[in-house]
Amino acid sequence: MHTLLVALLLLSADAGRPASSGRAATYAEARRAFVRAYQSSALDDARTALARSRDAAPGRSDFDYDRGCLEARAGHLDLAFKVLEAVSSAGLANDWAADPDLNVLHADPRWGPLLARVAAARQAVSIGGHQTTVPPELGLAEDVAEDPATGAVFVSSVRTGEVWRELAGRWTAWAHPASPGSGAFALALDPRRKALHVGVAAVPQAEGYRKAEHGRSTLVSLALSTATEDARLVPPGDGPHLLGDMGSGPDGTVFASDALAGTVYRVRPGTGLLEPLVAEHTFASPQTPVLAPDGKTLFVPDWTLGLFALPLSGGEPRPLDAPADLVTAGIDGLAPAPGGLIAVQNGIVQQRVIRLWLSSDGRSITRWAVLGRGAELGEPTHVVATRQGALVLIDSGWNRFTAEGALRAGAPPARPRLVRLDLR
Repeated sequence: MHTLLVALLLLSADAGRPASSGRAATYAEARRAFVRAYQSSALDDARTALARSRDAAPGRSDFDYDRGCLEARAGHLDLAFKVLEAVSSAGLANDWAADPDLNVLHADPRWGPLLARVAAARQAVSIGGHQTTVPPELGLAEDVAEDPATGAVFVSSVRTGEVWRELAGRWTAWAHPASPGSGAFALALDPRRKALHVGVAAVPQAEGYRKAEHGRSTLVSLALSTATEDARLVPPGDGPHLLGDMGSGPDGTVFASDALAGTVYRVRPGTGLLEPLVAEHTFASPQTPVLAPDGKTLFVPDWTLGLFALPLSGGEPRPLDAPADLVTAGIDGLAPAPGGLIAVQNGIVQQRVIRLWLSSDGRSITRWAVLGRGAELGEPTHVVATRQGALVLIDSGWNRFTAEGALRAGAPPARPRLVRLDLR
């Protein structure tokens, strides 16, 4: 699910959420405390709150930027440069040169080299691969799936609530699983049972959206052969809910992230139940879950907090260790790749597609590389593993809409594309 919608959902969810404990709640409270202290120039209090934020959100190495701004305001120039240096190669999306909190550093001879390192980490990297144009009629493309048996590719539309299919070079509007005012989000394909699972939800960017429907979400299962509906599952609890991202296992088990409830569900074949794997609001904004090769762990990227490993046998999610210059928050799409994972990031860092190599025990990221970065990607969202590598959805169209769902004045035409990457 794209950063624009994540930000909107977090704001609306926090407004009516009861106080709770846990990593997500600790992070939210600490960030509010940091903003209050920083704005009132209580820098010692801000420093303490920032440390609590970082502890709660281990994937946010970008918080070193906030720390650098804080130390610059405090007149600790050597410390400011030391902290900013650590995050200068992270590829952050913000404009360092335009930040008035860093003005005091501009006359220092270290400022120019620091900006040069920041610029180098933001330079465009062509994603390469073979590109296929998705029909602009989708308006706002979100997720992608591929049937290994037939080669059919499926793309969901938040705007129209449809799922389109490309087969043998021909695109068709294949199914319409969403009700009026709802969009089609997550896709997960089960080749064994020949089914496509679709997460649908009412959001402002969907045609016909009504505010009264906000927070309603459903998992719809469709037969691959006929596009007919086989099942419709509703998340437990009063909500609000948004089944915005999904993954699946080789036995047909579906894992669905609920961005508003802050949890991940498991649907075992034949049960017809959305079973929560963790308590609500354990996560702040869970995105695409991926089953680890051992079948015992689920990798869950939290757009706000970072990348976690969730044991399926029970227990709390554990953050993956990562190199100091890697921001693991901001991950939207995630898929398995040889030796690790491939991820789509947006919002916190400049939009990019990255590859992550994991340790043999799956507990840490040993190295990472940028596969594509910059304006060429538009607003990328998701990626799915294929036999040869990965299929990435870029230029989805999210940047054409406001958080309230209105089409931006002067917005460019929709031009979503699929990029096929060879990762062998």
